[in-house]
Amino acid sequence: MDKVLLEAFEKLQKREHLLRVTRDQMGLGRITKEEFKSREEQILGRYDLTDAEQRAYDLHHRMTQHKRRG
Repeated sequence: MDKVLLEAFEKLQKREHLLRVTRDQMGLGRITKEEFKSREEQILGRYDLTDAEQRAYDLHHRMTQHKRRG
């Protein structure tokens, strides 16, 4: 697997994990909705994909979709 694609997957996994934890904390009443929004913005900004990572991920996604169809 390409290094750029691997980095994209790692970022996406980390981002989803942190968002899930933050959603759970809000659901349990440990943080307010405002605190959730603040943390969500920080997480999304910190783990945003670079243009190269986004292109690699999109290409991988198209290739796997093509394999599944045909």
